[in-house]
Amino acid sequence: MSITEQTEGTVSVDAGFRATYSPEEESPSRVAERAAEADAWPDDLGNWGAVEWELPGLGEKGPRCGEYYPESVCDSCGEPQFATHQCGRRGCPDCWGTWAKEASVRATVRIQAFRYTLPNNYERQTAHAVVSVPEGEVMNERQFYQGRKKAAEIAEEKGFRGFSVVPHPYRMTDEAKRMYRAADPEYGIWSWWRHDLEADRDLIKWSPHYHIIGVTTPDMDEGTDDDDWFYAFIRSFSRLDGIRDTDSHEDLYGGFRYLMSHTGWPPGTNRDGITWYGELANNMFVENASQEWQREKPSEGVLSALEREVESIAGVITDDNEDGEGAAVDNETDDMGECPCEDCDGLLIDVFDVRQYLRYNDPPPTVANRMIAAYEWRIGERQPPPGLKQPKSEEEARESFDSLL
Repeated sequence: MSITEQTEGTVSVDAGFRATYSPEEESPSRVAERAAEADAWPDDLGNWGAVEWELPGLGEKGPRCGEYYPESVCDSCGEPQFATHQCGRRGCPDCWGTWAKEASVRATVRIQAFRYTLPNNYERQTAHAVVSVPEGEVMNERQFYQGRKKAAEIAEEKGFRGFSVVPHPYRMTDEAKRMYRAADPEYGIWSWWRHDLEADRDLIKWSPHYHIIGVTTPDMDEGTDDDDWFYAFIRSFSRLDGIRDTDSHEDLYGGFRYLMSHTGWPPGTNRDGITWYGELANNMFVENASQEWQREKPSEGVLSALEREVESIAGVITDDNEDGEGAAVDNETDDMGECPCEDCDGLLIDVFDVRQYLRYNDPPPTVANRMIAAYEWRIGERQPPPGLKQPKSEEEARESFDSLL
């Protein structure tokens, strides 16, 4: 079936770029019925291949995650400004949102860069599909990752040109879906489960499936009754008209950001949450392509511009974002800048620059002592007393700092 073809009862798109129906709408096709069958794994099947598969933000913090430390100090009043350590772990309750954001930005930039190298026509069309596993065929970690490879093979057979695969081990139980419909929140079911139900694992079930996001070909095959695994086209993404096409970046980034919020992995693994295949594989889409079969990335200037555009869309993620996804806040001060203390016109000095600053400047002794204390605490030469070594709030951090003076 041509992806640009308008056919009743099947997915149709506008100019080969955007689906004309919402993926939540019910479809009368047999393909949709088979996709529903993929969701029919028993609710009580449990976790297979691991005691409990991990999900973003539902693990443990890193050893120093959330601790406050002096990042800068005022050259006039000597007052320090604090930031927090971040472990960056995908399982960390505080850092997972930053991890998901960064992964989604990288994935979006990669696909948009690839599309940028293509003619501005149907060749840039990009889509989202899902490959679901029949009940009982993936029951352990080895099969789960073998399934990812099989899902990639299916995606190529259906017509994806270069694409990513994001694996998901779980789906919501029927009870969770009933509760979600009754609650009728203004955000998605996974955000609702994470925040409103405190990630109650009794409401998710083992049901492996693999999301495909990537660049398509003009003629895409749909799922059929003869398919071994269930394949369903979900939607097309906005077309890309250039580096600064905000709508296109936002649409694609939003797709990845949602998928990264509930990807999963067995305990102890460091496997990436996103893998690349086809013309977007790591050995195919490269800088300085030297082989005929490789595709060369755009220039560094184009890549940098794309990254800036996508990062500006991703923005700062917080717990009160409209999409309901939890995340960490980057507490670093912006470009050091001016001292925020009232009636102070001083400038903030990075603590690592304190020694250099004091070689050429002569602030009052009390200010110099405070600057040195902040510097030595940061590099570990001076430590607060027991009980104050690991401040978890700005108030505790200031108490720790005062103890050093």
